[in-house]
Amino acid sequence: MSVLESAGFAEVVLPIIDFAEPYAGVTERDAAKQSYRFIDREGELVSIRSDFTPMVARALAPAIGDAALPLRVFYRGDVIRCEASRLGANREMFQIGAEIVGDGSAEADVAMLRLAATLASAFFAKPLVVYTPDGRRQMADGGGPGSLLPSALCDLPSRLEGDPRFVPHDDGEDTGYYTGIRFWVYGADRRKPVAQGGRYDTLYERFGAAAPAIGFTFTIDDIQ
Repeated sequence: MSVLESAGFAEVVLPIIDFAEPYAGVTERDAAKQSYRFIDREGELVSIRSDFTPMVARALAPAIGDAALPLRVFYRGDVIRCEASRLGANREMFQIGAEIVGDGSAEADVAMLRLAATLASAFFAKPLVVYTPDGRRQMADGGGPGSLLPSALCDLPSRLEGDPRFVPHDDGEDTGYYTGIRFWVYGADRRKPVAQGGRYDTLYERFGAAAPAIGFTFTIDDIQ
């Protein structure tokens, strides 16, 4: 938290329970299945927080104006996911994450990658950040976030060249609400990431604000 605050990120506090309907079609189907859902006393379908990123977008989008951007925010708290029951499975996890909202530049991508690596360096001697080097998307003149600008593609490998913490990797998996680069942060155990993130330039638009965004989330339990 001290590193994030010194870098100009302000904390946003989010509810642990929210209505389920606004997120329909936003999160991946498999991710939606991980949410605990129930009907409240007013008959509304609500869910317990299982993913911070869409909640941040829903909370900030209505109040975003051009003069307020870019925003640097961070969040912390529990997420609860309905995982398959198995010995040692933890359904409640504490997370800390950060976002830059309203900046679609390549510089914002590099800044978030380096920030994630800096945070991981506080816990691991040789952290590793694996990232997808292609697929940059930005705001286009006359277009919305997510419009592909071939001339503005971010050559991340050249920008991160010489830093052994960063390794490019082409990834073909379904990216859900992500629209650009993805990245994963590994500690001593290279088998499971301790953090992950990426760019989601159309997510805020779904909640009423045309603002590109990039962010990451650390799962504290994986660090410990």
